[in-house]
Amino acid sequence: MNDSSNILRFNIVLFLLSANLLLQIAFKYSLYDIPITEINFGYLGNIFNLLLSSLLILGAILLYILGGGYDNKVFSVVLFTMILSLSSYLIGYVISNVEFEALNSYLLGVPSRKFYLSVIFIINLFVHYYLLSYIWSSILGRQSGGHVKAFSGSIFAITLTLIFTYVFITSPNYKIKEQNINQQFDVAVVLGAAVWSNNKPSPIFEGRIKKVHKLSQINRVKTVQFTGGNAPGELSEAKVASEYFKSLGHTGVRVLIEEESSTTAEQIEFTRNNFFSTKEPVGLVIISDNFHLPRALEMCTFFNIKAAGYASDYNQNLEKLLYYRLRESIALVLFWLFGI
Repeated sequence: MNDSSNILRFNIVLFLLSANLLLQIAFKYSLYDIPITEINFGYLGNIFNLLLSSLLILGAILLYILGGGYDNKVFSVVLFTMILSLSSYLIGYVISNVEFEALNSYLLGVPSRKFYLSVIFIINLFVHYYLLSYIWSSILGRQSGGHVKAFSGSIFAITLTLIFTYVFITSPNYKIKEQNINQQFDVAVVLGAAVWSNNKPSPIFEGRIKKVHKLSQINRVKTVQFTGGNAPGELSEAKVASEYFKSLGHTGVRVLIEEESSTTAEQIEFTRNNFFSTKEPVGLVIISDNFHLPRALEMCTFFNIKAAGYASDYNQNLEKLLYYRLRESIALVLFWLFGI
């Protein structure tokens, strides 16, 4: 292959990898209408985006130099994986913005829109790690890394990512501690959770409501904001929480409900839009569970709002706790990288 063809291929590869990084960051911020001027590149999710893309770009450059260009096989792999990745942002944008009845329902207990987005971007993450493994195994082996090796490498990379995230949400350094009893908050936002039959809050949700009621009793919050929409045929999570909260006894705090959100990200976005629309400082505390608060507070960082976390007193058995932590690990990776 002549030099001009090699240079053209090199430029195409660098363009695709750079465009992928830009689209990845632009996609997750466009979901919440956050302007480019408010992007925080010190946010851990953005650091992951930059690190992954930097390893891909560095690998592509080294592979070009050491291999004297890209052969047809390598170029085809890069082209195919990048087309898949770039297409996923287009599909994700359509799913996020198109009003279609099927997307407003629930699938396996999860809002359908979020379910489909999660599937798409789990595939996207696998494709990224596949390409990363393929490129670097080719460099280290000084020959084509092979699809089997790349597949194994991507599974290994995903496993390491989940282990890191699991450690992150369970680390003693990140464990949500009890707040100073003398601290008073302007707003306590209670994140929604499942509602059981007869419009009864699930035990997890009940624990969150009791925790904010306890704070209200000792005059540590001025306003309680319940969040969460509803599945078909149910009262909203926020409405159920409000009624249960009032049944626990009068506290004199202002109680507000938000009944449209269906995900934690939407609830944190609502919090930003309704309590941080001015430059006036707001003392905010998020009420949830220890396994859930790390992701919720990472979302607060993403939205550039300062918040404390306060965990409920509800305790799960070990089996359920491991399940929730694993689920939160996957959810946090997807939010870090893709904003979903």
